[in-house]
Amino acid sequence: MNTTRNRRIPLALLMALTAGCAIFGQGSRDLPLAAVIVRISDEYANINTDLSAERLAAAGITQKTMFTATIKGRQITVLLGSSYADVPRGDWIALIEEDGNMQLAISFGHAATELGCSVGDTLFVQPAR
Repeated sequence: MNTTRNRRIPLALLMALTAGCAIFGQGSRDLPLAAVIVRISDEYANINTDLSAERLAAAGITQKTMFTATIKGRQITVLLGSSYADVPRGDWIALIEEDGNMQLAISFGHAATELGCSVGDTLFVQPAR
């Protein structure tokens, strides 16, 4: 049995998996993260997504950092904060909800109305440049 050949197969597989992770945004800070809108609040039209705090952090988006979100061709700049007090009235903010996922909102505004989005729409998030 050729042990050199047997060692190359796992190494080649590891290299292919690593390349695949970069292609699909796992570990890459340049590619946008896709987030599906799962709920829109009735009272303030806040946008709840399926994008977790862990995925945001892996992309370099952590508390008190700015990022961009794009939906339906419109790009907005958002702060990942811990409360609405982190931004002035009318500014965009993202909060991590109790379920661990991101919510987009406008301080004293109506986010989903402003963007014209609905449950099931996809938005794309990436660190601000």
